[in-house]
Amino acid sequence: MDQSIGWFYETRAQAVIKALGRNRIQASFARDAAEAAAKTLAMIPQGASVALGGSLTLSETGIMDGLRQAPLNLIDRFAKDLSPEESLSRLRQGLQADFFLAGVNAVTEQGELVFVDASCTRVGPILFGPRKVILVTGCNKIVPNLAYAQERIRHFVAPANAKRLGRKTPCAQTGQCADCDSPDRICNATVVIHKQADAQRLHVVLVGQELGL
Repeated sequence: MDQSIGWFYETRAQAVIKALGRNRIQASFARDAAEAAAKTLAMIPQGASVALGGSLTLSETGIMDGLRQAPLNLIDRFAKDLSPEESLSRLRQGLQADFFLAGVNAVTEQGELVFVDASCTRVGPILFGPRKVILVTGCNKIVPNLAYAQERIRHFVAPANAKRLGRKTPCAQTGQCADCDSPDRICNATVVIHKQADAQRLHVVLVGQELGL
């Protein structure tokens, strides 16, 4: 990565970390995917139960592979050949996990976290249930404010994810949000975390490179 880009991401991340702190959300910076994986895995003690939300970033950083190899009780909802019943059972188990890991759709410069979800299986545990939540995100997801976050999600994140997931939505065909009524719509719920009541529960790892969508 060009040094000027690395500098830009780190400088922006440090300002956002302060803003998150004012909102009672813990945060740290990792220069790259490898450092992010090491920091994230180091936060989780051996034997802890861990659940996951859908996230390209967890795969791209190697965190997903690291969790599967670590001495943890991983509630792996993404394991191969799960029946629909077993998948649903693991989603429910994840609500009582010690740790929940996921990504973020956007982080504002005011320290707000923005998520859009289809069925709330990701945002549900982020809001309540697991004792600790670790959110890992590339600095490409930092935006000036909530209005920019919505624009990023509507005009990039949702169409790109709908295409990636094979959803039958207008945006997966045209690349443009149509605010559709499709049963395959992936933006059914929008959640904004402005602040936290428990200052120890949420930790955001900002990574100084482009990750996820």
